[in-house]
Amino acid sequence: MNYVVIGATGNTGHIVAEELLKSGQTVRAVGRSADKLEKLAKLGAEILVGDVTNADDMKRAFDGVEAAYVMIPPNFAAADFRKYQDEATDNFADAISNAGTRHVVSLSSVGADHAAGVGPINGLYYLEKQLDGIPDLNTLHLRAGFFMQNLFGSIGMIKKLGIYGAATSAGAPWPMIAAGDIGHYAALRLKSLNFPGKNVQYLLGPRDVSGGEVAEILAKSFDLSSLPYVEFSLTDMRQGMISNGMPEHFADLYCELYEGFNKGLMTYERNAEATTDTKLEDFAKLALTPAFRAL
Repeated sequence: MNYVVIGATGNTGHIVAEELLKSGQTVRAVGRSADKLEKLAKLGAEILVGDVTNADDMKRAFDGVEAAYVMIPPNFAAADFRKYQDEATDNFADAISNAGTRHVVSLSSVGADHAAGVGPINGLYYLEKQLDGIPDLNTLHLRAGFFMQNLFGSIGMIKKLGIYGAATSAGAPWPMIAAGDIGHYAALRLKSLNFPGKNVQYLLGPRDVSGGEVAEILAKSFDLSSLPYVEFSLTDMRQGMISNGMPEHFADLYCELYEGFNKGLMTYERNAEATTDTKLEDFAKLALTPAFRAL
C-alpha cells in the first residue's frame, strides 16, 4: 500500500508516518523542511519538500498514492489564513481526484460542522466538504478537541503574570486531547482502511476539562501555591494575542472561535471510540512542566 502523509513533521503527522513505516508500508512524507524530514528518510520514507498551496507540489505528493493523511499545516506567515486554508484544500482535492486516491483520513476539529462562526475551524468545514465531494473517495474526518499542546502558548503568561485564562468562563468544559493520541488513532485507521464511504470520528481526550480545572492542574504540576483563572473579554484576549506578535487577522479568527464556543457551536459526541488515553495531568507533568521550568 502506498501512502502519503501531509504535514509529516508535525505533532500528528510524524506519528502517522512513523507507525505506517514500522508496519512495512510505503510512505511518502511531505513537509516544508528537508532537515526535519530527514528522520523519516532514515526510517525508509520517500521525502518530498513541498508547499500545500503549490498545486504542482501536491500533484507530485499524491501521484500513485492509494491512501493519505491530510492536514492543513499552521502558517502564521499567511497574509490571509482563511484563503491559505482554502487554497490548500483545493489543491488536495484536485490532486486526489487526479491520482485516484481511494482513502483519506483528514485532521479536522470539533466545530467543523459549521460553515461560519468558528474562526479558523470554518476552513476545516470546507476541507471536509470538498473531500466528501470526490466520488468514490472514502473519507474519515477526525474532529479533534483542543490540543493540549496549545497550552505551551500560555506558559509565558503563567510565568510572567501568575495567572491562566481565556475568553470563556472558568466552569466551561473543553474536550482536551494530546496530539500524539490523534496520530496513533489516524495511523491505526489508515493501516486497516476500515472506513468505507464518508465518515466523521470525534477524538476528545479522556474527559472534558474546564478552564478552572486546567489552572488547578497546571498549578500542581508547576509547584505553584496558586494559579487563578481569569476570564478575559474578547477585546482583552485579542489585544493580548496581538501584543505577543500574532497578526491581527489571526487574532480576529481566534476571537471568533472563542465567541462560537461561548455560543454553543462547538458541539461533539463523546463515546468510547472518541475517548483517548492521555490525561492532562500526565501531559502537564511530562511535557509542560519542563518547558515551564526552562523559561
